[in-house]
Amino acid sequence: MVGQRFNVERTAAGHQLVIPGTEKPKPRPRNKYAKDGNQLVIPGAEQLSGKALLAQSMQKLLRPCVGQRGLAGTSLFGSGKLT
Repeated sequence: MVGQRFNVERTAAGHQLVIPGTEKPKPRPRNKYAKDGNQLVIPGAEQLSGKALLAQSMQKLLRPCVGQRGLAGTSLFGSGKLT
């Protein structure tokens, strides 16, 4: 026995059988942009005050600019020779 090959979709005309993969696509959510006067502002491009910029930079994680270098063949604290 073969299973059901159609999905049931409710339309203005009533319930209809729909082949899987041919359903109505859902509309994409609309982007909401902030306004600065009569212009829309792209997210992340709004002007920040010094106080807000400092607070934003304090929230970021610290990460090194340059990777660490190995000190192969050297001792941990200076020269490896005993005097």
